[in-house]
Amino acid sequence: MNRVCLFIRVSTDKQDYQRQILELNEFCRQKNFTVTETIATKITGTKTFQFREDLQRLFKSAAAKSFDKVVVSEVSRIGRNAKDIRHTVDYLHSKKIAVVFRNLGGLESLDDKGNESFVTNIIIAIYSELAQEEKRILSDRIKSGLVNARHKGKQIGRPEGKQSDAALLKKYSRLAADLGKGLSLTQCQKLHDVSRNTAIKVKRLIQPH
Repeated sequence: MNRVCLFIRVSTDKQDYQRQILELNEFCRQKNFTVTETIATKITGTKTFQFREDLQRLFKSAAAKSFDKVVVSEVSRIGRNAKDIRHTVDYLHSKKIAVVFRNLGGLESLDDKGNESFVTNIIIAIYSELAQEEKRILSDRIKSGLVNARHKGKQIGRPEGKQSDAALLKKYSRLAADLGKGLSLTQCQKLHDVSRNTAIKVKRLIQPH
């Protein structure tokens, strides 16, 4: 019962999922898991199931019994909509496939008998809601940044040769989210591979006014 599928997702083309692949492979090595499939995609977690090719592939492989567990770095890699996260977990459970959360110390959503535990369900529910709340906070911060930019008389439309504030926030939405969480400019520079000037611009746009 140690065959696993690595399920990896990053939100934008600017992000690289190689780090997740390396970390999860090392995690599986320590757990004596055999990786039989890796699903790694660049797609926003806010898209619903019908627009998520990665989830459709996961469901297809699960139905074919290609693995016994799905390993993720955290619940938000499954998605950022609580209803869709629950739907995905429920489908995997219907196939007796457990979800393993690396960030929770390797917590598995099913016990050795294939049953859901009460505690696991609570944790999944909490983290699903947190993932959805993070999406809402990011959206609010972006909107606030746009309002702040307009209030300061900044150009919202896109002048020739210059990227608008709206486009900048959209392009670096994950950077904005991490800055909003309190990560430093230096940390965000390294994490998202951007210049310090870009990090500063995004931080100014999301700062409360």
